[in-house]
Amino acid sequence: MRHWFGSFRIRLTVLFGGLSLLAGLGIALYVAQAATVRMSAAVGDALLGIGRTTANALAETLMEREREIVLISKRPLFVHADFGDAELRRSLEQAKHTYRHYAWMGIADADGMVRVEADGLLEGEKVAQRPWFQGGREGAFIGDVHDAVLLAKKIRAPNPDEPLRFVDFAAPIHGADGRLRGVVAAHAHWSWAGEVLRSSLATAGEGVEAFVVNAAGEIIYPYEHVGRLALPAALPDSGGYARVDWDDGEPFLTARAAMNSTTDLGWQVVVRQPVAKALAPVSELHRTLLVLGGAVAVAFMFLAYRLAAAFSRPVEALAGAAQRVEQGDEETPFDVRSDIREVRMLADSLRGMTARLLGRRRELQEINATLERKVEARTAELAAANRALEKLARSDALTGLANRLAANERLHGEFLRMQRTGVRYAVLLMDVDHFKRVNDTYGHEVGDRVLRHVAGIAADSARATDFVARFGGEEFFAILPDTDLAGALVVAEKIRAAVADAAAPVVGQVTLSVGVAQATPDDASEDDAVNLADRHLYRAKAEGRNRVAAADRLPDAVLAS
Repeated sequence: MRHWFGSFRIRLTVLFGGLSLLAGLGIALYVAQAATVRMSAAVGDALLGIGRTTANALAETLMEREREIVLISKRPLFVHADFGDAELRRSLEQAKHTYRHYAWMGIADADGMVRVEADGLLEGEKVAQRPWFQGGREGAFIGDVHDAVLLAKKIRAPNPDEPLRFVDFAAPIHGADGRLRGVVAAHAHWSWAGEVLRSSLATAGEGVEAFVVNAAGEIIYPYEHVGRLALPAALPDSGGYARVDWDDGEPFLTARAAMNSTTDLGWQVVVRQPVAKALAPVSELHRTLLVLGGAVAVAFMFLAYRLAAAFSRPVEALAGAAQRVEQGDEETPFDVRSDIREVRMLADSLRGMTARLLGRRRELQEINATLERKVEARTAELAAANRALEKLARSDALTGLANRLAANERLHGEFLRMQRTGVRYAVLLMDVDHFKRVNDTYGHEVGDRVLRHVAGIAADSARATDFVARFGGEEFFAILPDTDLAGALVVAEKIRAAVADAAAPVVGQVTLSVGVAQATPDDASEDDAVNLADRHLYRAKAEGRNRVAAADRLPDAVLAS
């Protein structure tokens, strides 16, 4: 069954439409990206402008209140009059009412007792430990935002949904003699910050919010975010803006501006706007471009379909002929009538290519058959060579017995088997007596013949299940599986006697000394039994040679003696 997408004209149509769609998407994405960058910059600059305006307004308000308190502290009435003077109290009340956000204004004497105030709420109270008094003694003072302490129960908060919070202003009062008379102070409702922020945001875009942040990085206004919304760690530097993910769930374009005043409180203004709202015009532009791109793609697809139909039929005929050749009809002609020169060239090329490919296929089949035969032959030769190498790697070239590598592998296997099953095995270490004398007297060639003679007798005298190897030099080694010490002594004596009874080439009689040991599950490694057999071998040598030495496990001190 032919798939609908197999048609050349359909594919060409989809190709043109896809390319136009991709081009449209690319242009839309590029324009959207460029617009996003520019819009982000414009919105970021606007937010930064709001932040700087707000910070400047806050700073100007603070400095204005600071200047006001300083001027009050320098009035002649405050410098010379007694603190109980009625005129001084009236002057203080008038000063308090000049700014509607003053919640309290009063004067504390040099000892920190409130002597006179505008509303008579705290007269007689000790305020010596209050920060405004401590700071006001030294000079003009502006305090950070704080909750009301003494006035919390005496003054009603302007906003019932917020606690009473103040910003303190204070300045020292010096007498004519220059000595400190007291400190004049005012507590301003922190709600004045709301007026500044509302004024700054009056013409801001949708969703723009501003926060006043103290030196500790905590929001101090608006109150609904105090203690509930944490500032992101990735805020932009002061005087900059950036896209920032906030804890309340979405990304915002965020700007930060520092507040500069005569008293550095470390306040900053952070302004943010949701990215979705800030870039809403860009999103709308993106959607419009996508719709236009889709319409253009449809138009291109229609034109491509009409163009493809003009020459798809001869191409489809060529494709059908090629398919029949693929299915085995090698005589299919590529006779296609077309006014398109490229189509005629394609038919000629397919005709010539098919002829060459058919010839090459026959040649390739012959080459593959020959190559397979060669590969099979080389594989068999390689397997035989590997087997020969394996045998050489584990065989002693002189005697034909297993070599030390094979002996170590077999010994390790027997040791693991004993640990798993508990079935013990025995080992023999055999050494040709006075072999050095044979080499020195008759030469190494005769010595080699003697070693082959002894190896053959040892292999023939051992049992079918035993493993005999040349350990090195004139030393031979045997592993006797599933054999106790008594059985091992029988095999060892049989080998020793057979060697002693058989005349060796040229030299006549040669003899063996044999050390026998049995492995036990208590052995720490496979070398324990071999080491014990080696000691018994040396004992056989010491006791006169041509003998078998073995015993149960004896203390090392006894064997050494």
